Amino acid sequence: MFITKDISQFKSLFVSKLKAMLSDDELGAFILVLANSLQDDYLKVELSAALDENFLALKNKYQAGKLKATQDDLDVFEQLLDIDIRQLPIWQVREEGDWEVVCNIMRKLRPARASSQILNSIVQDFDDGKFHFNKPFLKPEILWQGQYQNKTLRVLYNKFPFSDYHLLIVVSPEENLPQVLTQDMHVYACALCDEASKIFPGFGIGFNSLAAGASVNHLHFQGFIREKKFPIELIKSTDAYPLVIKAFLYAEDGWLHVQSLIERDIAFNCLYRKKVCYVISRKYQGTVALPDWLDGAGWLDVAGVMTVSDKEMYDRIDQQSIKQSLHLLSMD
Repeated sequence: MFITKDISQFKSLFVSKLKAMLSDDELGAFILVLANSLQDDYLKVELSAALDENFLALKNKYQAGKLKATQDDLDVFEQLLDIDIRQLPIWQVREEGDWEVVCNIMRKLRPARASSQILNSIVQDFDDGKFHFNKPFLKPEILWQGQYQNKTLRVLYNKFPFSDYHLLIVVSPEENLPQVLTQDMHVYACALCDEASKIFPGFGIGFNSLAAGASVNHLHFQGFIREKKFPIELIKSTDAYPLVIKAFLYAEDGWLHVQSLIERDIAFNCLYRKKVCYVISRKYQGTVALPDWLDGAGWLDVAGVMTVSDKEMYDRIDQQSIKQSLHLLSMD
């Protein structure tokens, strides 16, 4: 079984684990739970009381100089101190022509990791000295772990989620594999997506290569549950899309293309949906000047969903600017 037996159990587990994570000594957990609570009305209602209580306790400790946390978490918390967190809005979503725009204010608080680095290759060795998903302090952020289709899976919450019920799926974490897709892992992701989507309608998987939005060099995929189709799924012709994309019905066919990209050191993103895999080749992050709202673009952005953290930008961004900005990443 992958996580739970049905969507109802999944949502119940998703909420209960978030509540259990809260502690007067865990600032990072508070930030994670707050960011996840703003996905929709259901999560906000379920988590608001626990968050209010935890926020007050952490605030009192901070003011007394007794709150111990990483500098990244303290920087985020200090921006929240003068805010009534109950007034923070859930994600706002609107369609802009062929595209989708989401306003997610918590994303602006996310510290930069490897997604802001400029790389010269999408293949890098795993580095135990850098952030990875075997770090002991991440244990409370694990939603579920176990064996699935003969591989060990560790499923964690995303601290700053940007897709519905956003998950980090680490495959064989104990092997310390770098963020480089292999045939075995590609076929596994296809199979996992197909099987899990039967249990969780709308389940899908995203993948970022290094230099294409990946912020951690430890092999992982990003899971989500979204029944609504992405803009990339609705296009009538790949030629009309501002990026170079390939859609494959079979894992084996998709792998031959992915393999050719890796061999040529071309950055790419993947979107796995039921029975279909989309592969988007693109320029390396940091090699072109992009608008702030697209900087660090990953699988969700190239699939046609733009996430902004500013309400003014959310209202202003238009179809033409989205298309032109995505085209800047095109290999053409």
